[in-house]
Amino acid sequence: MKAELIENLVLAHCSGDENEFNKALTALAADEEKKGNVRLAAQLVNAYKNGKKKSFISKPDLSSQSTSLLSQGFQQTATPRDKDSMLELYELIKSNVSINDVVLPLKQKEVLLQIVQEQTHSEELMKHNIIPANRLLLCGPPGCGKTITAKAIAHELNLPMAYVRLDGLVSSYLGQTSTNLRKVFDAVKGQHIVLFLDEFDAIAKKRDDANELGELKRVVTTLLQNFDNMPSNVFLIAATNHQHLLDPAIWRRFNLAIVLELPDEEQRITLIIKWLSEFKVYGEINEKKIAKITEGLSCAQIKELITAAAKKYYTNREKIDSDDVITILIQQLTLYSGNNEEIWNVLKSMNEKGVALRTLAEATGIPHTTLNYRIKNIKEGGLND
Repeated sequence: MKAELIENLVLAHCSGDENEFNKALTALAADEEKKGNVRLAAQLVNAYKNGKKKSFISKPDLSSQSTSLLSQGFQQTATPRDKDSMLELYELIKSNVSINDVVLPLKQKEVLLQIVQEQTHSEELMKHNIIPANRLLLCGPPGCGKTITAKAIAHELNLPMAYVRLDGLVSSYLGQTSTNLRKVFDAVKGQHIVLFLDEFDAIAKKRDDANELGELKRVVTTLLQNFDNMPSNVFLIAATNHQHLLDPAIWRRFNLAIVLELPDEEQRITLIIKWLSEFKVYGEINEKKIAKITEGLSCAQIKELITAAAKKYYTNREKIDSDDVITILIQQLTLYSGNNEEIWNVLKSMNEKGVALRTLAEATGIPHTTLNYRIKNIKEGGLND
């Protein structure tokens, strides 16, 4: 790198002039590209773009909450970054999701509320040498509510959340992932904060897995060491879709582990009514009927269905009914695809749940007689052409 170009970059940064800094960085990247250092040039440009985008998104939010954060003793410090990609290792979030916004079985919600109560009365518990729970593992399939549950806990505790970003944390360079983990734990250990590790299995897999290299084993060891040295002022929540992959030693580091299942029929009815109300969608929609045919779907999938129904409601400026919602669901489940075996299995399942052949025909464009013939063949033991 030319000394003059670096000097211009530093001067532009110190002046606070964004335009001058952009010019200086562009000149430096161009110079490196001419020398054949294409990768370095790209890293410089990407680091600036990512940092600028992050600043644009987070600064207004943090500014509006600065009084609240400072009142909790939270000190706003620079977020640690991966040294090569310059990506931030976690995103600071102030959650507005209440525990009442989370649709869970009563027993699971009671457990979460007990955790909140323990944290609220932590001083009283500590007087009796009782340490309140501050390490929670959330397990379950994608879209079952793990992330929103973590945000709800942060909200109920009135604490900011450090949402760890795996794209920045996991590095292809030897030893860098372990270093990044230490950076994260070091950055939060002096704060009263919720630390959220999503997709936890990516850094906590079994160390006896023959398919994994030594690097992952070192990462797990580093993770365990940081768990053991984590102060009580940090509330750690981890989430995984693959709890069976976790190292056995990891389980012992958590006070509680909760498996979040796909929503049952009662929960699906609650979710459908909730989101129809939030989107102010009015029409002749039978929530129980929609709940019945959405069996096996996650909370996220059901929300996407109701969101799509709301879009149709507002763009067409007319009321929608249950058949409209069912039509959207069929289209989503069949991926708007053509005529294949998977689609016929979906249509058969919908028909068995009470969806009329007329509705299936309208949704797919397949003639009623063809639907009747093909679905009947599947039920009788085979898909005949």
